[in-house]
Amino acid sequence: SLSILFFFFSITSIFSQLNLDSVSHLDYQALHGANLNDVWGYVDEFGNEYAIVGTTIGTSVVDLSDPNNPTEIFWLPGSESIWRDPKVFGDYAYITTEAEDGLAIIDLSPLPSSTTLPTAVYTGPSSNSWESAHNCFADENGILYIFGANRGNGGAIMLDVNASPMDPVEIGEFDDWYVHDGYARNDTLYLAHINDGFLSIVDISDKANPLLLGTQDTPNTFSHNIWLSDNGEVVFTTDELSGSYVASFDITDPTNISQLDKIQSSPGQGVIPHNTFVYNDYLVTSYYS
Repeated sequence: SLSILFFFFSITSIFSQLNLDSVSHLDYQALHGANLNDVWGYVDEFGNEYAIVGTTIGTSVVDLSDPNNPTEIFWLPGSESIWRDPKVFGDYAYITTEAEDGLAIIDLSPLPSSTTLPTAVYTGPSSNSWESAHNCFADENGILYIFGANRGNGGAIMLDVNASPMDPVEIGEFDDWYVHDGYARNDTLYLAHINDGFLSIVDISDKANPLLLGTQDTPNTFSHNIWLSDNGEVVFTTDELSGSYVASFDITDPTNISQLDKIQSSPGQGVIPHNTFVYNDYLVTSYYS
């Protein structure tokens, strides 16, 4: 996932002008001979901002307290993969990769006084382990969702990271289909099933017994990612194919999902939508080309 853009550097100006500009950059070829895949954010107790950057050969933690001078302060090497996707809950970063490195965990709590950050690796219960996964998502309740693991169909594995953030506890799984990416809020899971071409909505109020509420094909039946509106009434999806759409769906009745609209960037030029995210009244979307 090429995922979230570094628009956070100028987020305060997003409402005054929609044309964003680059403030600065890091050259990861020069730093590590690495290409980039995904990025997430972390804020310490003093309000300092950091980027958690997934690269082809490891995870980078970058100090953004001076946006004009981003500085890598921690590097966790890993096996080579073009996918390495971080998410953050509390003071911990969780990173999945399709290399067989398991779930990497970085304790960010020593920041900013120390850049010596403890790390751990989680690979599931010993009797039902997994080694790789495509992506993950952490909800507001401290449940971490693992998507596309090399176990079963590669569905959604649910981990509780509240009591022991460096040693998660598996509490449930929804494994009807392969899941490429997803989003969770208020005991509901929203999933993008790229290989099957549809989105699904799952009731996870009982994590050990998830209940499928509904499914809906996306416009180009290659559902790459999904994100929920702030009011919880609409989901937005991307289809990761040339000339595809970002689409919106009314989910007020999860058993009867209906498409509201779809938008295509640069029609006729074969542009591929990748990930879309909700930020207030905006969709922030990354594209190939």
